[in-house]
Amino acid sequence: MSTPPPPPRHLPRSDPSMPTDLFGGRQAAHLRAVVNADLLPEERASADALVMTAWLSAAQRAQYAPTLRSGPHPEEFAQRLADERRVVLEEGADPVADELESAALAEREARQVPLRILEGVLLAVAAGAVVWMVLAAMGGEALPEAMLPGIVVVLLAVVSAAVVGDVATRRRDRSLLDWAVSRPGQLGRGLPLRRPLQGGSAGPAVVQSLGPALLVGSGVLAIVGGAAVLLITLMLREDTGAAALAPWLLGGGAAALVVAVLAVYLRSRRLLRLARRARAAAWIGPSSPQEEPPAL
Repeated sequence: MSTPPPPPRHLPRSDPSMPTDLFGGRQAAHLRAVVNADLLPEERASADALVMTAWLSAAQRAQYAPTLRSGPHPEEFAQRLADERRVVLEEGADPVADELESAALAEREARQVPLRILEGVLLAVAAGAVVWMVLAAMGGEALPEAMLPGIVVVLLAVVSAAVVGDVATRRRDRSLLDWAVSRPGQLGRGLPLRRPLQGGSAGPAVVQSLGPALLVGSGVLAIVGGAAVLLITLMLREDTGAAALAPWLLGGGAAALVVAVLAVYLRSRRLLRLARRARAAAWIGPSSPQEEPPAL
């Protein structure tokens, strides 16, 4: 029985140990198709160059343009970068002596430790407030009105942690891209990083996971409450003060559901953009001994 040849080095390898339902559904299939697309080197080089050109800032493109012998226009930059990437995909990358060591040093310098610590402290504050509210509710020592400050603290701490985590990720990515554009030919080879660019952190993950669920839950409760108020008003046939609150509950609940759907849509678009950027920044270095076919 003949052994099938291994995939080319510029294509990601399929690993049976990896979970196949990381995202689930059509979104997972679409993301896997984007990352694992069996494109020709010329096609993939053009796609990677367009994504990388849009990702880089104007200053970073201007710094790397002399390496490509390109002008200041993004279209020309993308075309020359595609040529550089295509050569690496077709002919492979020559070993660079200090590439891995320099990348490791750049990663250590771009860790954003103060911001990560601040993010962790904010999440710890939010978790502590949640534990306090749960214990107070179990002991019957706090009324729902008295728990309002705790809810406000949780929301502010979680949102602040998400903002801090996103800023830290963006600053790390910008620093590593600065390192890449300072080295001739590095964008064509990709970035040999131990932790990939756009690495997620706990703060944004909590907001992206719980935010739509909370919006849907609050929207449904508001709509049910508004409908119940209207029903009670019609049954009693009395113009109570609560009847004026019903339209606001119904409108607010509908608005919360619309915002939840929009948040899910934007998250799917963001995941697709992250997948394309990850492929554009993938390192195409010399093959390691594990990637070589076994000797017969």
